[in-house]
Amino acid sequence: MDIVALTVIVCIFGPALFIPITAMVLKHRKEMLQMELEKRRLSNQALEERIEALRTEIATLRETTTQYDLSLQANLENLQERVRALEEQSQLQGLLR
Repeated sequence: MDIVALTVIVCIFGPALFIPITAMVLKHRKEMLQMELEKRRLSNQALEERIEALRTEIATLRETTTQYDLSLQANLENLQERVRALEEQSQLQGLLR
């Protein structure tokens, strides 16, 4: 008789207990998924910031190398002009002797 009474109680109150327990489990899973999504969003945001910092650094390096290249080119042209002037001067002196 105890088993029958227990079975009746479980059949009556079982579904009433199952629904809130299921709701609690689903709520917990939803909160965990939201936390995971927030973690990923923050991680993606940090990654985007690092990528932007790298882009800025690369742009700065490009500008610096361009400036050095232009400076070297100007120095090379000045040296070539000086050598040309010295060669002309040397030729004129050779003709005068």
